[in-house]
Amino acid sequence: MPNFTRHQIAYNLLSALRGAGLGVRDEFEGRQEPTSWFFRCLAYDQSELDIMESGAIDALHAPSVLVELSLDEVALAAAAIGPEGLLSYLAWETDDAPFGGVAGSSAGPESRLDFHPDVHMGYLALDVAPPNLWMQERRSDPDSNEALARRLAMMAQEVGGACDVVEVHIEGALDASEDGWADRTAEVRPAGVSVHFTLDIPLAGVGERELSGRFDDAAHTAAAAIEGMRLVFQRMSAGER
Repeated sequence: MPNFTRHQIAYNLLSALRGAGLGVRDEFEGRQEPTSWFFRCLAYDQSELDIMESGAIDALHAPSVLVELSLDEVALAAAAIGPEGLLSYLAWETDDAPFGGVAGSSAGPESRLDFHPDVHMGYLALDVAPPNLWMQERRSDPDSNEALARRLAMMAQEVGGACDVVEVHIEGALDASEDGWADRTAEVRPAGVSVHFTLDIPLAGVGERELSGRFDDAAHTAAAAIEGMRLVFQRMSAGER
């Protein structure tokens, strides 16, 4: 991945999203730690986003994907120069022992420096969520909540085969009844729902082609999850369990 920068990587991600039929808005970048850089954007189905941006509607009541790319800038710099370039920044402890070796050991000319396979250059996280209006229109009872969680989990497993982590997150909200918060019969309604996908970006063995492939996997996962979530809510509204 020679001469790759964080902004080129973010551009490749946006290109992959466009290729999957997703439009983005609310792009934002910043730092989480001294060596960690992130890029975030909100993605929608492009045809629906076009309708909103044309001024035909004020709010888009459709599923969306919060996309967050986190990069380790130390690992990114190491990937750009490669192990051989990294060697130019290191000093041998002795003339006859390579860095990390011991003088007089069997480590000979065939020894080489390489990236550790467990080190990651970054992570790409996708959070697919329904619009608030869909949650407000839902019935609030344990059976319906369980059915929603079950359908979302099945959808997430179906579309998330290329991802390293697949999770369904449901936040419950307890509304006070006439008897107050201590009422044991008060129902918990799902106040927040999202399907979470994570794709790892290793440092070792990842070049521009492999990175583009990971972004394509993420973009198609996001697009499929948007349609899958739309179908889940449609079937739940129709009374299917």
